[in-house]
Amino acid sequence: MAVRGHSMEPALREGDWLLVLPPRRAMRPGDVVLARDPHDRSRLVVKRVGGREGDDVVLEECTRHPSESGRFGVVPSSDVVGRAAFRYAPLSRFGPVRA
Repeated sequence: MAVRGHSMEPALREGDWLLVLPPRRAMRPGDVVLARDPHDRSRLVVKRVGGREGDDVVLEECTRHPSESGRFGVVPSSDVVGRAAFRYAPLSRFGPVRA
């Protein structure tokens, strides 16, 4: 899947291509996940897990981006589609997605 937008910079940049694996049973803070957008369920977003609230997952954006607040929203764990594990393009950024 291709990253679009700038909300996860500098960790992920627009144009990065990611290998997405099934989610871990227990997502941990720092995991980068693909999830259904809580504001538009037809859309998928790539965000960092910031924590847990019961069975829900708190998703965050990169707080270094000036136009973002940091907290994206809370989604049910069942709305997490996968875990971004590896960046395979562009070749200059080839490697694992770090938590």
